[in-house]
Amino acid sequence: MANNEGLKVAKERVVETQARVQESKTSFLPQVNLGYNFTPSQRFPVIRIPAGVFGPEEQTFQAGFSQRNQLQLFLSQPIYTGGRLNNAYGITTASLDASKLELDRTRQEIEYRVVETFYAALMNERGVAVADEQIRISEKQLELAKVRFESGTVARLDVLQAEVELANARARRIQARAQVETAMQALRGVLSLPQSQPLTLQGSLDEPVVGHARNELDQLLPKRPDLLAFTARREMAEYASHLAQSEWKPSLSFTGNMQYQQDSIGSLLARDNQSYAFGIALNVPLFAAPGAAARRSVAQSQMRQAEHGLRFATDNARLELESAWTQLEASAEVVATQEKALELARESVSIAQVSYESGVITSAELNDAQVRLLQTEWLLMQAKYARITAAARAKVAAGI
Repeated sequence: MANNEGLKVAKERVVETQARVQESKTSFLPQVNLGYNFTPSQRFPVIRIPAGVFGPEEQTFQAGFSQRNQLQLFLSQPIYTGGRLNNAYGITTASLDASKLELDRTRQEIEYRVVETFYAALMNERGVAVADEQIRISEKQLELAKVRFESGTVARLDVLQAEVELANARARRIQARAQVETAMQALRGVLSLPQSQPLTLQGSLDEPVVGHARNELDQLLPKRPDLLAFTARREMAEYASHLAQSEWKPSLSFTGNMQYQQDSIGSLLARDNQSYAFGIALNVPLFAAPGAAARRSVAQSQMRQAEHGLRFATDNARLELESAWTQLEASAEVVATQEKALELARESVSIAQVSYESGVITSAELNDAQVRLLQTEWLLMQAKYARITAAARAKVAAGI
């Protein structure tokens, strides 16, 4: 959970949506801007007044209305926006809820993946032990075949068959070892560990199962995070629809500005250089209705998509739970059956071993009994693994 990169992506998505929520909150605050302009000294146009207007002589003067230093403060506070700010904020909060639920579901899927890969590696390790046992049995059988061949009680064929079976057992061990390495690499991958990281597995295939009754899982299923995320997405679309509807409504805001201007920077803030204005700004969007109607149609379509998606995902979740529970029940029955079969197979091998040493049966018959024993052990391990993974899948299917 600390190193998995997929989970980190989901966590960062939550952080991103949290930041967007904080960003949307700032829309309710007043907007204050401070500006400063410096106008260098420059030559202004000369205005000439002909003679006879204000006197017998022509008069000239330069009009310089711009001061070199200007300090301006602008203020705008929204009063009424037709629901734009509230709906925009609602979209971000619903998006945050959806991202948190997706994070929870990602965590559940990773937990299941860890269980699946861990017990797969553990099962394959037990498979190597089974292969080692088969090698040991084959070596012992070869020794007996050689002794009986030298004493003249069996033909050379028995020795050759024992050698072939030993070679096959060693080949199966090589394959089992390769499967262990592959399973270990998968486990390192889901744990986000380096591929060279050595691992020692501690556990057993005899693990407790679900711990919940089927009806409890059915009741918990509607609360599965990814299903609840569809509700959050629908809320986002609903807020988007209201936001689009509010776009053709007028907006009202309080505005104000204050300005200081002076040639000298030292006396810039003098009261006699001050001017200000305050008022109420009313904005009426005259041609926003067509675009807003189109965006509202898009949002309503997204609402319907979320509703259909929820029903579709719920059906799949129920199927997933039903399949996992059926697999759990079947694997539990298989485990019980294979445990009984293993007892019988061990007894069969013991009888066959004594019979072979007494010359009652052939090496092929002894080998068949031993192979059945090893196959039964391997099938039992696979059934136990299937039971564990089915139990974990049933939990994650119910959103636990």
